[in-house]
Amino acid sequence: MKLLFVIGDISAYGGTERVTTEIAVALAEAGHEVSILSLFGPAEPWFDMPDEVRVKSACLTPAGGSARRAVAISQRLKKEARSSGADAMILVDSILFAFCVPWVWRSPVKVICWEHFNLTTSHGTRMRDLARLAASRLSDKVVVLTERDAEAWREKYRIADRVQAIWNPIPRFPGNDVTSLYQGVGPAIALAVGRLTREKGLDILLRAWALVGSARGGWVLRIVGGGEEEAALKSLAAELGIEDTVVFVGQVRDVASEYRAASLYVMSSRWEGLPMTLLEAQHFGLPSVSTDCPTGPREVLSGGSGRLVDPEDPRALADGLTDIITHAGKRATMADAAKRNARRYQPEGIRKEWEAMLGGLVLK
Repeated sequence: MKLLFVIGDISAYGGTERVTTEIAVALAEAGHEVSILSLFGPAEPWFDMPDEVRVKSACLTPAGGSARRAVAISQRLKKEARSSGADAMILVDSILFAFCVPWVWRSPVKVICWEHFNLTTSHGTRMRDLARLAASRLSDKVVVLTERDAEAWREKYRIADRVQAIWNPIPRFPGNDVTSLYQGVGPAIALAVGRLTREKGLDILLRAWALVGSARGGWVLRIVGGGEEEAALKSLAAELGIEDTVVFVGQVRDVASEYRAASLYVMSSRWEGLPMTLLEAQHFGLPSVSTDCPTGPREVLSGGSGRLVDPEDPRALADGLTDIITHAGKRATMADAAKRNARRYQPEGIRKEWEAMLGGLVLK
């Protein structure tokens, strides 16, 4: 098959860009002709991309509420659908479907809407709600990340076979060693990875870390990622008096080293789709403490590899962290469960699900 992925900015650092890279590479390695169109950013992927996957940029600026820019995006997508020769166009983010509405009913290619969030949040824009409604009626398939979200789509939009849940895969990291580097020398590390945005709830995590108090012992919290809330979060850490036990690492390319050095993973998100970082933590055998936000954490940690706590509740998160930090035996049991659990999310199995879904559409 000839496949075209369309994404906002493939040069960005985030879970959406990571999983798009993983799926595109897996399909290319299986013999499909795969290309990626980066609408608003350069054709320079943040994550490693082999030459087999062609990446190009549309050199557009985001719509930003401008009707002229929205028309330009729509026309570029229409042009790609007609000239690319692709069998299927996969829109990475449901909001992109809004730009396809004027022409999608005459599209020469199959158009798939790939939802990376969940139906409970529109990320502050009514346009995403409208795009989802349009996709439920006009797309060839809506792909979501969890069966819970697929059921929400079926119930809200009264659709059945048009929506399908396909999990994100665990990314492939260089080397096969997933063993923690922590050998009891130096501080034990609680790790958090993600964009420094309100969605990730790192303000909740910092307040929880302060509430853990003396139970922290020699533990250090390392926060990997960048974003618009960095200055505010650093100020909050200072205000809470925990700056000596919190390290803001920034964005790193070798995130595997961070996982290998950690003894515990923590996620404080207010909402998710299917969190890539929690999957990565499973791969590296890290026991996890996560907010039970919609959606993803409950599905990922269903095998006993972590503890779920109420979202938006620093005290609940602090209690979860304290429990895992102070019980080495519990950490070891959860670490074993994480390694077993990770087998469910291996790239080959996920790739086969994509192939079966796409093949079913293209051969109709």
